[in-house]
Amino acid sequence: MRRADAQSAKDAREKVVAVRAQIQQDIETTKKQRAKALRQTEKARQYDRHREEIHPLPVVEALEKLAPTAREGLQLAEAIPDPEQVYSWEPLAIRYREKERD
Repeated sequence: MRRADAQSAKDAREKVVAVRAQIQQDIETTKKQRAKALRQTEKARQYDRHREEIHPLPVVEALEKLAPTAREGLQLAEAIPDPEQVYSWEPLAIRYREKERD
């Protein structure tokens, strides 16, 4: 029984070591991916800040012309109130609790 218990404990330790190694590897790859994405966004932000310094004025104007414009179809229509109508329902009265009155 002791040998069987020792063997099962050894097997369990080996499985735990393998799982921990996998978890550590996943953490490292996630950290690398996060750092890479952060570097890319920072680099893009720096390029946007220095775009006018990098490109001459005619190039900046040409880029602005190529940029997509805001379409009118995506904007909401102006709100128009409903005409006065007689509704078949009455608004409910608001009842306050004793605590809310104070």
